[in-house]
Amino acid sequence: MYTLSQSIRAKGDSGNPLPPAFKSMDKAGTRYIRGQLSLTVAGGGTGKSAFMLSRILKAETPIPTIYFSADSSADIQLSRAISILTKIDMTESMAAVRRNDIRAYAPLLDGHPVRFDYAASPTIDDVETTVNAWYELFGEDAHMIVLDNITNVRGGGAGNDEDPFQGLEPLMDWANDMARTTGAHVAGLHHTTGPHNDGTSPTPMSGVKGQITRVPALVVTLHKPDENTLAASTVKNRSGRSDPSGNTFVELGFDGSTMQITDDNFSTVSY
Repeated sequence: MYTLSQSIRAKGDSGNPLPPAFKSMDKAGTRYIRGQLSLTVAGGGTGKSAFMLSRILKAETPIPTIYFSADSSADIQLSRAISILTKIDMTESMAAVRRNDIRAYAPLLDGHPVRFDYAASPTIDDVETTVNAWYELFGEDAHMIVLDNITNVRGGGAGNDEDPFQGLEPLMDWANDMARTTGAHVAGLHHTTGPHNDGTSPTPMSGVKGQITRVPALVVTLHKPDENTLAASTVKNRSGRSDPSGNTFVELGFDGSTMQITDDNFSTVSY
């Protein structure tokens, strides 16, 4: 047990925000904080995996990260990373990956302290083993752990016919505990409910599939009002401003051909 003043000793690295990648989101008060759990939620194909990978690779300073990429294969993530970092078209980056010829990009890729696990259905034990292996290798915990996406992680408990996502609640508790224990920011990616699956309008907190927003400190929903814009709504935020309706959002420039998500449009609605 700790007194209030002694709690500074228990804090460790928790409470420190990760370096920002998008100034507009940082200005709006949406920050990914170490020791906390977040959810990034969007319909399929909206760009949540590209958003999270850009969030890591375009950060102001490198973020030591473990990325559990259950939803996207190695060739896709590698192609995305090449395009994000070089601004070349995805067709070109994917062609280089298919040829097994990425020598021109290797120095740039290797400059980022990110490690990927591509197991399609990792168990909780698998995740914990990898997290512990990072500590053994580097002598400290990763600063960020990404679960992409949370429905692929096995071991959270079983749902039922009435609520198939009931098993995700204990998974959220486990992920939150991992954030507290390691001091990492644990970022889970997740889906929306049916009415919001097309990803063209703001998704409120009630649009999160399975209603698993009780535990995360931060919940961000994404939608695309047009093909050149990716909008991020902060619908829950224990450390700053939020709008559960989703109608308050930050607009980011989006170019799907080169995987560029930028502050070019630098605009906010209501912030």
